[in-house]
Amino acid sequence: MGLAALLVPFLGGIARADPVSPGQAATEQLFYLVLVPAIGIGAVVGGLVLYAVLKFRVRKGHTEGPANPETGNRRLETIWTVIPAIILVVVGVAGFQALITTDTIPQNPDVLVEINAHQWYWNFNITYINETKGWYNSTGNFTSLNTTGAFTLKAGLTVKIILRSFDVNHAFWLVPFDLKIDVIPGHSNTYWLQPLQPGDYAIRCAEFCGLNHYSMTATLHVVK
Repeated sequence: MGLAALLVPFLGGIARADPVSPGQAATEQLFYLVLVPAIGIGAVVGGLVLYAVLKFRVRKGHTEGPANPETGNRRLETIWTVIPAIILVVVGVAGFQALITTDTIPQNPDVLVEINAHQWYWNFNITYINETKGWYNSTGNFTSLNTTGAFTLKAGLTVKIILRSFDVNHAFWLVPFDLKIDVIPGHSNTYWLQPLQPGDYAIRCAEFCGLNHYSMTATLHVVK
């Protein structure tokens, strides 16, 4: 428990960092909710094991166990049943809430991005469903664009993504967003994201897809 107490301020500081997307925030909050109690439980169990090893080890003058060892303790058994049950319920509810955030696709997204996986590059077809939120470039305002290797989104917009593969299995991994989705031939996967912070974010393929798998990278540019 002492180790957990020491780590809470550090982990809490990381968890409170400005999230780059609602899904990333929900995922990290769930991660730390599980991690901190797990560290505490591990420390307690490890301490009890160490105590038992030292107290009941075979040593000179102590070669036999207690004459009448206690074989049951209802209070202790109740405690170690109820406390884990409460932890599981809390984690289960938090996990369900995180899934609602990450897996509920907005009914009226601002942008549709079709992500097409090929050996060994990513192609992006971007359509602004809400045309009033299209953004300007050097040639003026646009509502659709097809790019390869990188694409740009405005911060704060809700984005529906449809992922397809045109050859082998891939996995779309938007690293800082904690977002990884399988991209399977013959099947479309639908998901969503909402970039909150301007910046450049790395995209990788997280499924080995052939000789040049390592080079299957791209970038998401998020602008204000």
